[in-house]
Amino acid sequence: MGKKKNIINLLLFLIILSFLFFREYLYTYRMMLINFVPYDYYQNQVLYFATLNETYKLTLPSAVRLIPILFYLIIYKTFPCLTLTNIQQDLTKDYVCATNAVAIGNYVILVLTLVVFFAYQTIKLGKSKEEGYLSLILCYAIIKYLDHFTIDRFVVLYFIFILYFLNNLKVSIPLIISSFLVSEKIFYILGILFFFRMFTQQDKKKYSILLVSAVITCVFYYFLIQSGKNYFQFYEFKFDFYQMLKIFYDKSAISGSLLPLIIALSPYIFWNSDIENIYKNQRIEFLIPIALVLFGFLGGIENTARYITHSFPLWLPILTTRLNQILHIRN
Repeated sequence: MGKKKNIINLLLFLIILSFLFFREYLYTYRMMLINFVPYDYYQNQVLYFATLNETYKLTLPSAVRLIPILFYLIIYKTFPCLTLTNIQQDLTKDYVCATNAVAIGNYVILVLTLVVFFAYQTIKLGKSKEEGYLSLILCYAIIKYLDHFTIDRFVVLYFIFILYFLNNLKVSIPLIISSFLVSEKIFYILGILFFFRMFTQQDKKKYSILLVSAVITCVFYYFLIQSGKNYFQFYEFKFDFYQMLKIFYDKSAISGSLLPLIIALSPYIFWNSDIENIYKNQRIEFLIPIALVLFGFLGGIENTARYITHSFPLWLPILTTRLNQILHIRN
């Protein structure tokens, strides 16, 4: 009975959030069409798979993030194409409709992420409803650091699903191994996580198996990239250490990189004995958001906040617990 009630409540929650955030889809769609900010045009890769027209091809590794692209392709093929007013007329209908598909996809994923993360907090982690609602507010605020024109939200939602089913190896291992078709960030984060937990948690055998699955996924990804080079050009990453030093003195870098890093590290900075009892031996996992800063050496300092935010399903539950403690102390 309790399980059925949870499902009904989550479905009602999903419907409510769908109405609340519908305008965000419209804003996202318009901003994508007017190129409000630079972003990777995944709608082009959708069109490439739909038409095999090589002028639409993206470069690697974006071109082989196949599961999110397939998700957008299904929307492109099945959903009606909404057209907007006051948009430049030189855009083709196919491009507009593919952009619409990516915007719809990101809107759907936003709502699903909020609902699934709330379920993860209250059902899987056993948190109170008030803590779940607090996490929901913080989750939405943190999601804003992700790119809502591409696949970032899809990656985070996929990551939450893995964490939700982590104790069910029959579900979690296939999800982990399939992640090489989603994004390299997933098995990168999970590999570090499982390595730490193999030494710090009681169920060492489980985390050893999970670590092996993450390593296998990395191998699969290597062969995917090597195979993809036969069809797509490879984006040449440039390792630039000195630009990362900007996070300590450049105003834009401080707000866009250093501040998100501090937010991600705050649960571990303000760790206490009560948190230790709930999240036993997990304080060392502060190294995971720091490890994601390394992506900034390759993708640019302006993207560091995005990379760090991919790890929020790990540290946001700790942060909400700590904030909930502080609020109760003050009361």
